[in-house]
Amino acid sequence: MTMTTPRLRSLAGTLAFALASFALAPTARADDAAASDMAAARELGVAGVRLAEAGNCAEAIDKLARSEKMYHAPSILERLGECQVQTGKIVEGTENLNRVVRENLPPTAPPAYLAAQERARQALAEAKPKIAKLKIAVAAPAGADFAVTIDGTPVPNANLNVDRPVDPGPHTVEVTGNGFKKASAKVSLGPGAVDSVAITLERDPNAKKEAPPGDDRNGGLPAREERGGSKVPAIVAFSVGGAGIVTGVIFGVLAAGKRSDLDGACPNKVCPTSQESALDSAKTFGWVSTIGFGVGIVGAAVGTVLLFTGGNAEASVRGVRVQPTLGLGSAGFAGSF
Repeated sequence: MTMTTPRLRSLAGTLAFALASFALAPTARADDAAASDMAAARELGVAGVRLAEAGNCAEAIDKLARSEKMYHAPSILERLGECQVQTGKIVEGTENLNRVVRENLPPTAPPAYLAAQERARQALAEAKPKIAKLKIAVAAPAGADFAVTIDGTPVPNANLNVDRPVDPGPHTVEVTGNGFKKASAKVSLGPGAVDSVAITLERDPNAKKEAPPGDDRNGGLPAREERGGSKVPAIVAFSVGGAGIVTGVIFGVLAAGKRSDLDGACPNKVCPTSQESALDSAKTFGWVSTIGFGVGIVGAAVGTVLLFTGGNAEASVRGVRVQPTLGLGSAGFAGSF
């Protein structure tokens, strides 16, 4: 198929326009860009423009976008925006056209850039009325943590309950949240249409429930310790019992020594006044020894109870509630039947 002369002239003019975008670019940018990147961007840009002129915007978009990433040229970005609009990506395309229109070009800007800006204004005026708007409302319990997507693209929660610009066509809105069933809604919008969707989050009864922060039902211990029990209280009780027995032995020996001394100083169990201090010491040592042994016995018993009740300070077996008690100079059990 042979192109007509006007068609050839149009294509030739477009290619010259694209080449001029790079050849007449400000020299400051040329100093920043590597020569190889400049050449590659030029080739991609020319190829993209050629595809766009042939009506193949679907393939042109990739080349134009890559060219723009390597080297910014308003003429290439403008053509990219036009192709995006033509392929249905109106929101993204109009944003790129807006960038071209709003770019502050210097008085020495290449004519190709000025022409691209004017062309972007015309394309933008035609495309903006085609943008559709969708309002998304999510009904969820207070404090619920959820995420919203449109066609897999995340939507900030701050953008809910307001009109969000979207491309015309079918869309799927999904809402997911920890502890909730996934909810979705489908909607189809025509060019310039305005619509809304409302989605209600329902709790998932099969979701794994996590203990909320500050839950003290397990005494602040991890779940594994709740199942297996903690041995720390039992160890503490055995330690107290051991200390009590050691105390009982030491003071028992001291008391025995005092009594031996008193036996020689107190004939017939009658002590003179000079031995009253020694007698009091013997009684005190004996009293402390007795308490020490008592604490040792009770500590061992409490440790045994705690060891077999999984570390709980209070055990309940067959209606009998037993609670061990430890204090300074005292030890024992408190219970109810």
